[in-house]
Formats: sequence, C-alpha cells, structure tokens
Amino acid sequence: MSGVLRRGSLNFDCVGGPRDKGRGSLEANLYGGYRETRPGPKTPEISVIALDFRRYSEDLKKPPSAEQTEQPPSRDLSQDEDSDVISNFLGHYTRWSFLWTLLLCLFQLPTTFHLFMFVFQIAPKDFWCARPENLMQMSVSEWRNISQSSNGCLLLDVDYTQVTYENNQLINWPENATDLGYRQCWHFEFSDVDGSAKTLVQEFDLVCGRDILSLVETCFLVGAAAGAVLSGWISDRFGRRHTLMAFVTIQSVFGGILAFSTSVAMFMSLRVIIGFASMTVTVVSFVLVVELVSGKWRTVIGILNILPVAISYVLSAGLAYLIRDWRHLQLAISWPWLIMLSIWFWLPESPRWLLAQGRLDELCGLIERAARMNGTSASLPSNYRKTLEAAVPRAVQSPPEATTSVESKAVEADAPDPSASGHVNPLLVVFSAKYWRTTCLTLVIWLTLIIIYFGLTLHLSNLGGNIYINSAVAGTVEAISICISILVVLKVGIRRSLIGYMLLPGLCCLATNLVSNQTGVIALATIAKCLIGANNAIIPTYTAMQYPTIVRNFGVGMGNLASGIALILVPFLWKLEHIDPLLPLNVMGVCGLIGAVAISLMKDVV
Repeated sequence: MSGVLRRGSLNFDCVGGPRDKGRGSLEANLYGGYRETRPGPKTPEISVIALDFRRYSEDLKKPPSAEQTEQPPSRDLSQDEDSDVISNFLGHYTRWSFLWTLLLCLFQLPTTFHLFMFVFQIAPKDFWCARPENLMQMSVSEWRNISQSSNGCLLLDVDYTQVTYENNQLINWPENATDLGYRQCWHFEFSDVDGSAKTLVQEFDLVCGRDILSLVETCFLVGAAAGAVLSGWISDRFGRRHTLMAFVTIQSVFGGILAFSTSVAMFMSLRVIIGFASMTVTVVSFVLVVELVSGKWRTVIGILNILPVAISYVLSAGLAYLIRDWRHLQLAISWPWLIMLSIWFWLPESPRWLLAQGRLDELCGLIERAARMNGTSASLPSNYRKTLEAAVPRAVQSPPEATTSVESKAVEADAPDPSASGHVNPLLVVFSAKYWRTTCLTLVIWLTLIIIYFGLTLHLSNLGGNIYINSAVAGTVEAISICISILVVLKVGIRRSLIGYMLLPGLCCLATNLVSNQTGVIALATIAKCLIGANNAIIPTYTAMQYPTIVRNFGVGMGNLASGIALILVPFLWKLEHIDPLLPLNVMGVCGLIGAVAISLMKDVV
C-alpha cells in the first residue's frame, strides 16, 4: 500500500508500561534503540502518523502486483525488541556492516602507535659527559671514572684544554682535581649499543638539567584532551565520515613531518596537533562503528573495536625493536597510513546521524547500497522511505506543502523538542536535568580508569625488566582479556562487568604492598593492566549507550576529556616513585575503588 506519511494534527498521551520507549517509538528509532532497564516516570508523547486517503484512495483498490507477491519471505526485524527504524532495513549485523566495522577497527592502530611509540622513542640509554676533542683517545670507562659524578651529569671543574692524553697517561692533570668541585655538564655522549640509531633523548640531549620528557609527553596529551571534546562537536555537526578521514589525513601528514623536527620546540608543537588528531580519530571511528550495528552487536563490536589497541602494543614492541632510530620509526608509523584515504569515497556515513539530520536522500542511498551487498534488495519495501520520513525529528523536517488551518495550529502548538534537533548545543544536552548526573559520573569513571590503564601501559618499564618483552607480553594478555570480556559482558551484563574490571585492578595495585620482590610487583601490575584493559574496551560502548544519537559523539567525547586530563596527570604521577617506589601503584589502587563506586551509581542499560 502506498501513501504519503506525514505527522498528523492529532496527538494522544499514551499510557503504557516499560515498553513505551522501546521498539517502534520515535525516540527509540532516533536514539538508536537503547533502552533503560528502569523506565522514566513519564511516557513521551507519540505523534500519530496519518494517511492521506483522499489523494491515494485509488491505490487501495489496486490488487498487489506480481513483483510484490513474489517477494521472498524475510525476517521481520520490526518484531525484534532490539530493533529501531534503521535496523529494520539494515539488519543488526550483516555482511555490509561486517566489512565496514572491520575496516574501521584498523583506524585504532595508527592512533595507538602515535601514543605508545613515544615510550620507545625515549628508551633509556646510558650516557655521560662528553669527552673533549683532545681526550677522545681515552676509553669511556677511564674518562667516566676520573672526570665526573656517578649520575653522569656533573663534570670536574678542570681546564681540559690544558690536559692531553699520551701513551695511556694523562698529561697536566691537576693533582688536586678532586678538590676543585663539579660544574654542570652540557654536552653528552650516549651508548652506541644500537649503532648509529638515536633516540629522542639522544637527539636533543634531554638528560640531567634538560630532562623535560614529562613536559614533552604532556604536549601530546593536551592535544588529546582538546580533541576529546571538540571532535564530538565537529563530527556531530559535520558528520562522522568526513571528520574521521580529515583527521586521519592530519594525523598521518603531521606525524611524518614530526620525523624532521629540528628542535624540541618544533617536536612539542607538532605533538599537540597529532594528539588532537589522534583522539579525534579514536572517538569518531568508535562512534561510527557502534552506529553501523544494533542490538547486542553494539556491545560486541564496540568492545572488539578496541581489540586493535592491545594488538598494536605487541606490534609497537616488535616494530620498535627492529627500528631503533626515532626518526625512521616515526615515519614508519605515519605515512604508510595515508593508504587509508583510499576508502574515503566509499566509507558510509552513520545512518543514524543521517536520520537525525533529516538527510533522507543520502540515507536511502546508503540503505540501498547495503541491501545490494547483503543480497536483500528484493525484500526492501518499496515505500521504506515513508517509514524513515516518519522518524525524522520535527525540528529538521521540511514543512508539508499544504496543510489545513487546523493542522497548522496543532503543529505550532506542538513545539519541537530541542533534543530531537540536529543542531543543538550538545553541552546543554549532556548537562541537562536528564543527563547531568550521568555526565558527572562518566567524568569520574574515565578519569580513574585512564589513570590506571595508561599509568601502567606507558610506564610499565618503570617497574623494571625489558621494555620490549614487557610490552609484548602485556599486549598479548590484554588482547586475550578483551576477547574474554565479551563473554563476561553477555553473561553477567555490562555494568556488573565494568564494576569487576575496575575493582580487581585496584585491588591488584594495592596488593603490591604485600609482596617483597620485584617479580611479584611486576606480575600484579601486569594482571591489573590486563583487567583494566578489558574495562578500557568496554567503557566506550557503555558510555555511548547513555546518550542519544544527536549527542552520542559528544558524550563519548566528554569521557575522553576526562581521559585526556588523566593522561596529563600520568607522567607526573610517576614522579611520586621518588618518595616511595610503590606510591604510584597505591594511587592507582585507590582510583580503582573510586571508579568501581562511580560505576555502581550509573544507570544500567541493556
């Protein structure tokens, strides 16, 4: 049956139970089908869809065509309580969505490389005050023994231009050299264990008085914090697809330019830009992934989207082991990813974002392309566009060409809901009366989570051991932990899983006070990292479930804002080890307890 679907002039307050905001409602269709286990105190007003029988009454008398009667039977997803108006036509998880979610997962690799490779680019090397040109014949060990302090930062205050070295003996070396005191050393030599390959520390002499590595690392994290919030607004305003690909370009291009830095100032400035772009890529690619699927697959795919992060730790360790020079390593993780731009033209926009914006022409084209790939074109209803039109928010819907005066007055009286508009201030939405508590708890959860996760990930080498082996082992175990977490979430629920994955790492960090050897501390820290890694994979999906489509990206971005602040704090957190070696782990343990309490106060979702 064909007909023009439009919003009617009559409105009814429907009284119902918990299913009123579930499958089939306009709010569920727009917001992606997520439902709270505890329904709100008030059922929303539902607009009645009217049929214009006067114009299309003849269509009702026509018998169904042969093409319509011969359509193969297909599963009616509209009877599935996990469905929304988009999944009715795209399905929950199909061949089309599998292809694009798989490709979008790859965007997590370069982002993690840019964050984590810094650990290897500043890998510690033995250093000492540089020998003067006239004493280069001396062996390093002999030079270090007679001329400088044990930390390699201070040099005996001797006039080395008057000293020579001949026949393995120093000539004109003052007898009272040890009484002359020390002066600051400004030129250094580094161990040649890696041959001619240089680290960032070696390139710019970032040791002793010039040790500003925490500040250099913070530059990337400041950019990431800014990108966490602004990326949400940008992609909610201009779409997920173009935002993602534009910042992938920025990330790769500026990442390559970084390898040609001529000063620390240039390096730090470029790291801010790369941090902004990397966080944008992370947030937008995740949101796009979860908006391409529906039902339980949102949880599964949302978690699997973070799996490449753990895999990239293993790849980073292997790549850094093979490429020791920081410039070559930087090029290796930047410019090859420009190949991802080849999918820009074919990459689909988020169908739910298109619906929220009222861009039906693009949405219909996307649905038809997906149906062709899935082989379901024949089962696609001929008038499916009318169903989509009914779900378009009124604030972005074009007014009908002709309406009666009664209809016009009714529409004027029925003011559009700002939350249904495609161009609202997302900050006002996430801090509105309905969402402010959720947003505040989200900030606490992400802050405590990232302090633990990246406190262990970026500084696992502080606990001792081989940095390459530790990173590879921790990444492998974390990847396994993420896969297992999917089964745990499906079995016990997403909120309970998050509580467990936050509480246990906190207890592991606190338990390091009970072990007396370094091996036990490293083992507990590795277990904590793997458990919190699973939490890190689940939390974006859980956060996305808390917000509607129009501000979902911004809501996840708010969580990433807290994570950006946590990332800035992490380098300075490990400064506490100078007070007590286990003090940073104790702080992380307390963060785990606080985060578990915050999660328990969040509303549950299914």
